Amino acid sequence: MDSANNEPKGIRGWLILPALGLIFTPIQMGVQFSKDLMPALTAATWNALTKPESPAYHPLWGPLISFEVVTNVVLFVFTLWLMWLFFTKSKRVPTLFIAWLLSLAAVQTIDYVLVAQIPAAAAQPSDSEGMKDLARSIIAAAIWIPYFIRSKRVKNTFI
Repeated sequence: MDSANNEPKGIRGWLILPALGLIFTPIQMGVQFSKDLMPALTAATWNALTKPESPAYHPLWGPLISFEVVTNVVLFVFTLWLMWLFFTKSKRVPTLFIAWLLSLAAVQTIDYVLVAQIPAAAAQPSDSEGMKDLARSIIAAAIWIPYFIRSKRVKNTFI
């Protein structure tokens, strides 16, 4: 009997957790986008934050909101594409999954640093949510990147 046939493969075992993460991430992104970014994109809010004569103005509001919108859309599309590749068991998944995890952590780090530069935003209680999201991304990357590099199940599934 071939030993390769006895090795783990398929979306089972620990690989179910990244699969669930890929399923729920676009939902979470959509909810966060509509809750956090959509209000900032209304004309009244955008003008209040980005016009120098406004009391709420800060020069980083425009770039911050633009960065968040663009990166969220790009990451949303990337997540959907990665999910499709994942469930079709493409050989590109391990590399792209690692890139996705690193991208999520990098974007959240940049976002956190930018938000911290705006005193009115940094003082908000929701800023602690940003730190929790950043910590969650870094911990997820620390766990799943080594798994996707070393796991026999990953190597045998995405071929």
